Amino acid sequence: MKALCLAVLVALAAPASAQPASDVLRDGNAAATAGDWATVDQLVRPLLAQQLASADLAEAHRLAGLAAFFRGDKPTAEHNFLSYLRIDLDGQLDPTLYPPEVITFFSNVKAKHNAELRARRKQSKRYWLLNLVPTGGQFQNGDRTKGFLLGGVMGAFLIGNVSTFLVLRSWCTRVSGEGGSSLTCDDSKDRASTASQLRTINLVTGVGLILTYAYGVYDGVQGYRRKTREQRIQPFVTQTAHESFIGVAGSF
Repeated sequence: MKALCLAVLVALAAPASAQPASDVLRDGNAAATAGDWATVDQLVRPLLAQQLASADLAEAHRLAGLAAFFRGDKPTAEHNFLSYLRIDLDGQLDPTLYPPEVITFFSNVKAKHNAELRARRKQSKRYWLLNLVPTGGQFQNGDRTKGFLLGGVMGAFLIGNVSTFLVLRSWCTRVSGEGGSSLTCDDSKDRASTASQLRTINLVTGVGLILTYAYGVYDGVQGYRRKTREQRIQPFVTQTAHESFIGVAGSF
């Protein structure tokens, strides 16, 4: 008889244990929406001992933190919220779904462990020499619109400069004499007037190309320095029911 009861219990437990984590988390979120934190805790606690995908594990810790907070166990809530943030560095609680006290507590946990969380964030590699490459600094700094704009202007100047140079080279011949050297642009017809205009365009586009490149380098270096400072210094704000605190964290 005992063996039969044991077999029945195993058979009843098997479907529950085989339930996908995503289904359990969906039920847990439904219970959280209803404010049934005891059910939330009962559902997600077993998941924390399992090997889960990162997204599922993060969600399990988030729900476990909420359940712990609402049952008054703030140390456990902090542990689970921190575990959630270690997986999802940009994790948040929706203020439209949860009361202000848990949002404030979550923000305090994030601020308290800000240095650790920042250290976990992957920093993209940055190269100062890339600022010397046309538009390289802008794209490295994330200024894609400015990079495309500078690239278009430089391209237009380059095309104008090279095309006028090639035309002048095909039209004109350098001659030298006692007074020095000069260009003569007479062929089967007089092209001197047109060549003079092309020389002006060639000069203007050349100067424009140089100035645009110089501005691109300057802007890239400024952006490089700004991004470097942002990586070293991270401002944060934390609030409680009675006061607010603003600070910065980073390496100095």
